[in-house]
Amino acid sequence: MRLLQMLGVAMQAEGIVLRREIRGTVRQAGWIAFAFLFGVAAVVTAHIAAVTQLMPIYGMAAAAAIVAVADVVIAGILMLLARRRVDPVAEEARALRETMLAAITTRDPMREALGLAMHGGAAPLIGAVAADVFTAWLKRR
Repeated sequence: MRLLQMLGVAMQAEGIVLRREIRGTVRQAGWIAFAFLFGVAAVVTAHIAAVTQLMPIYGMAAAAAIVAVADVVIAGILMLLARRRVDPVAEEARALRETMLAAITTRDPMREALGLAMHGGAAPLIGAVAADVFTAWLKRR
């Protein structure tokens, strides 16, 4: 097979993989939505049962208030659990990305070609002398 044919086959295979993954994700989202509806129905039923159990003891208004306070407490706990935490691995990767992008934008191809990228020691001095000799040689030609 030629290179372009192989690339074409690879692109077609990638398209098949993406379509299959999207189909699976859509199916999964449908099942999650269906489960969510059943969860909402279960929570509503639990609320009705809780108010019904508390109503003979505390009355309708107090029973509804007790269930509402319990809902607020549970919602607060869930909000605390849902807080976004600092991910040290992601922060390290972000710092590495920024370093690499900064290195790419400040890169000097001529210096790298002449081997002057080293820092410290006598290398910069030798590199500078070599650069002067090289430019003088180019001017004579």
